[in-house]
Amino acid sequence: METPEKTRVAVVFGGGSTEHAINSVGAADVLAALDADDQFEIVPIGVTGEGRWVLPAGPAASSTDLVPVTGDITVVDARDGVARLTGIDVVFPVLQGAFGHEGTIQGLLEMADLPYVGSGVFASSAALDHDHLRKLAVAAGLPVAPYVVLRAGASLDEADRARLPLPVVVRPARGTGGETVVDDWTDLGTAVAAARAVDGKVVVATVPAGRRVTVGVLDTAGDPEPSVPGELAGDDTTAPAELDRDVERAVRDLAVQAFVALDCAGLARIDFTVTPAGEITLDRIDTMPAFGPGAPFPSVWAASGLPYDSLVSRLIRAAVRRGTGLH
Repeated sequence: METPEKTRVAVVFGGGSTEHAINSVGAADVLAALDADDQFEIVPIGVTGEGRWVLPAGPAASSTDLVPVTGDITVVDARDGVARLTGIDVVFPVLQGAFGHEGTIQGLLEMADLPYVGSGVFASSAALDHDHLRKLAVAAGLPVAPYVVLRAGASLDEADRARLPLPVVVRPARGTGGETVVDDWTDLGTAVAAARAVDGKVVVATVPAGRRVTVGVLDTAGDPEPSVPGELAGDDTTAPAELDRDVERAVRDLAVQAFVALDCAGLARIDFTVTPAGEITLDRIDTMPAFGPGAPFPSVWAASGLPYDSLVSRLIRAAVRRGTGLH
């Protein structure tokens, strides 16, 4: 009997954003999960802070070598790195932030006709832009908190302040970092300056009082499936969250609606605020959520009965089936 051919998976991690360390930690768990499944052959690819790709020059490095920086390696730019991925069946980009899950690497992989885990170019880009995310959510009838977009040189006028109850969160529209919660309008200028250090376009949004909850959505069989909700408290996730049954159902339904509204694929983590009165507002969509130990996305799926290694395997198999191009 012939041995079935293994699926060759390139796991790309690290990157040039502020999320470099988080990406690398998450990749360690993904690599370990794949290493435990004899259906996969792993090719780990580290991306340096300057955006250079570190590839094994010979056979695939062991998944225990998080970044193959010793031995036979090749260091090239991203475009050349993709060109060298011959014989790869699918790419798992464990990348967040700039040049990670905002559509850049997705476009590169589409041009190379390499299947990859996660959403395509449009959904990846729109979800990371808090301006366009909210516009699409409003158009789809999804509930969002009041917000204002400040483009370069713009500032809040009195009418804006009147319709934005404090506190507000001031964040760069795109990218990570530079996010500040403001309780007093006198602190607004400093918060906007911090956000503009990351992106010239800034979003100022009311922060509703309530509980922060998250739902993981999987689309591995052509039908988006929500996890049980988890409750977020700082860096901790409690799953399942203790919610009223009707509120839980509404949060899960809204998560699927948001996933579909942005044309997401594969997976997404979708965060909401639930007020004491049971009102729900959409906060963010993360099309490539963190995969590190205790991260919200794998935590809510573990609470839903899907263990980590099965979660990773399902995502990879779905990406291979989906392929590239429009669907």
